[in-house]
Amino acid sequence: MSKSNDLSTFLVDYGPSFARTAYLLTGDQDRARALATDALVTACRRWPAIRSTGPALVVLRELYRRFLAADVPPPATYPLAVLPPRTRATVVARYHDALHPQQVATLTGTWLGELDNELQQALAHLRSAHPGLFPAAPQPPAEGGQAPDWAHPSETAQAAAPHAPEDQGPRGALVALAAELPATHTGLAEPVLALIGRKRRIRVATWTTVSVGTVGAFVALIVLGVNAMVANVERTIARSSPTSSQQAEEDVPDPLPAKLDDPIQYAYLGYCRGRADDDASNPQPCAQWRLRTTSGNEWRLGGARAGYEEDSGTSMPLAISQDGRRIAYRQLDGAYAVRDVPSGAVKTIDVAAGKGSAHLTSSPNGRYFSVDSGSAGGATLDFDTGVTHYEYGDEVRILAVADDGTRVVAEKEQARDIPGHASITKLFVNGLATLEGGYRVDPGLLDFGGALSPDGRTLALITADSELVTMDGRTGRVGGPRTDLADHDLIGVERWTGPEEVLVRSWDDDYVILTKVNVKSGAVREVTGDWVEWLDYESPIGAVRPY
Repeated sequence: MSKSNDLSTFLVDYGPSFARTAYLLTGDQDRARALATDALVTACRRWPAIRSTGPALVVLRELYRRFLAADVPPPATYPLAVLPPRTRATVVARYHDALHPQQVATLTGTWLGELDNELQQALAHLRSAHPGLFPAAPQPPAEGGQAPDWAHPSETAQAAAPHAPEDQGPRGALVALAAELPATHTGLAEPVLALIGRKRRIRVATWTTVSVGTVGAFVALIVLGVNAMVANVERTIARSSPTSSQQAEEDVPDPLPAKLDDPIQYAYLGYCRGRADDDASNPQPCAQWRLRTTSGNEWRLGGARAGYEEDSGTSMPLAISQDGRRIAYRQLDGAYAVRDVPSGAVKTIDVAAGKGSAHLTSSPNGRYFSVDSGSAGGATLDFDTGVTHYEYGDEVRILAVADDGTRVVAEKEQARDIPGHASITKLFVNGLATLEGGYRVDPGLLDFGGALSPDGRTLALITADSELVTMDGRTGRVGGPRTDLADHDLIGVERWTGPEEVLVRSWDDDYVILTKVNVKSGAVREVTGDWVEWLDYESPIGAVRPY
């Protein structure tokens, strides 16, 4: 299969592999379907961020984490029930998913030095308890062309699986056992896409207020007529929510004027009834970015479409400087532009628009804006000078930019000379004239993005265990308290709000949650304010202080 960036294609082609992995872990068909679905929904809600950085491993990390956390015993008749949950996970990850030992140890929490011994003991126990489980002859690896980067590890990491004949038997046994899962439980694309769409739907924030108020006012309004009350409620909902799915297409804001002194507080995706026009060069007004200013006014970014273009697999990103006075976006002609809102000046980032999901980021002071697509190099515009600086590599992501133009860059490199590793990820700190770093990092630390401290030295990152950590950008050393943020589904690291505080974005059903974390003490507190209530899942934020 040729490489594709389409989420639905990924789910159709590789969803069954995750369902079979979940079945081997749980031994229960219904639990397997639920486990795989939940893991896919959690991971793929961040599809633009993970699509070019190995989404299969991201899904597997979430799937194994959920399985081990649940600790629900499998049916007594299930052959792998004789193994404890962590040992069962180790066997499935190593032989069915064909993961490298280091990856197995990371996923299951097993000490790498004891992994081989634990696997051998587990296989011996299985052969003793279920001698008929293993096939008489080993199954050869599947033939075919090169799989896409996102492929399930069991299809792309055959080289990582043991090759001795006595060790191919377990893989054949697990493949045969996983095949017992019926097709009705492997088709996950439709339910996963539906759940992702539900969690990302535009929230009518005023409904709660209207509903609560209606309870107390109902009796008083009886004498005025129930019909009048219902009409008033409907009009209130229609008018009050700027992101309401009930918004009429003709009620779109005016285009952003050439000059505007009012800083941009946040942005959100426009809403179109039915299917929006997919022509990125001529979008409907309802399909363009909406900009909300600090004074409460709304404008439409007429020169840029919002959202994701399904046919081309291209995202239409937006970034806002922290003072709300500069915005970066993809123009209708495909070029990436930075606009100074007060003056109206526009400068383009001198880089060709690539395919796939583009990622924009800004320095805190708004002087520098970077763009990368995850499948090629990146570029950073110095707005003051108009000069573009470049990052070279096959798969580059610019995680953060400091006020002096220093960039923290992650680069994925192919590592065919390292058995079992399809690629390794390195981190670099690139200044205007210097290059530091070049050390390897766990790719899982980059799944939620990162933010650079005001002094340009410390990265705030989130681990696969949903813990906020800090890393010295020049040495790769992780330090400070590990703050647990697992209460809600994490979206990503937003920004630093001071020398010791980091803003993190999370998701709880239909609510966006912003949390401030003190990286020194580990203290956590939720950010409140009317503006937070209106944020959508992907809303870029700009001038939002005070918190």
